[in-house]
Amino acid sequence: MTGMAPSPKGWATFAWQSDYGQFYLVDREDEAFEAPVEITPEMEARSLCVTPNGLVIYTQSSLQQHIRIAIYDSEPEHPVTEPMSGNLWTRIEQTQASFPSMSFGILSPSLPDPLPYGPIFLVGSTDCVVQINWMEFQGDRDDSVPADPDIIDIAIWPVVATRNYAVEELGAELTQPLEAALADETVDGSMTMPADPVRQE
Repeated sequence: MTGMAPSPKGWATFAWQSDYGQFYLVDREDEAFEAPVEITPEMEARSLCVTPNGLVIYTQSSLQQHIRIAIYDSEPEHPVTEPMSGNLWTRIEQTQASFPSMSFGILSPSLPDPLPYGPIFLVGSTDCVVQINWMEFQGDRDDSVPADPDIIDIAIWPVVATRNYAVEELGAELTQPLEAALADETVDGSMTMPADPVRQE
C-alpha cells in the first residue's frame, strides 16, 4: 500500500524582483542578522549560504521572479520538473537550516516592508531540511523582451521527519528473501492416510 504524499500545511508565492541577486530566510527573533559580504566559491557553486539562524539564497539578476515557499510536516515528493511549465529545474540543492524560534521571515537587501522581515512562516522544528529548486533563464537576458519569470521553489520540513532512504532500501533487501521463502513454503494441515490393501479372493 502506497502512502499519500504529504500536503503543505502552509505556503505562499511572491512576485519578486532580484535584489542584488539574493534574498534571505531569517529567524524571526534574529535582529542582528547580516548577510555575508564575501561570497566564497562554495556559496557561488551552490547558490546558498547557511547562517546561524537562517539561510541566504542567491539568484540571477532577473526583473521577474516567483519565489514559492511551502512548509511540510514531513519530507514531500520532489518533482523533477517545474510543475507549471514542465521544464527541468536548472539547479537543485538541499541543506539544513536552523530557526530557533520555529519561525522565519523573508527579506532582501532593500525589502521595503514595515513588518520585521516581512511575512512570517511557522515551522515544526528548530532544525529543518530545506530543498531549493531553481528554474532560471540560461544565457544572455534582454530585459526589454517579455520573458517568463524565474522560479525559486523552496520546500521546508523538520529534520526528524526526513526519510532515510538507505534504511528503507536495506529493509526492502531484507524483506525480499523472507517473502520469497514464505512463498515457496506450503503449509498444509491435512493428513493423508494409507489406503487399505485390496483383498483378492
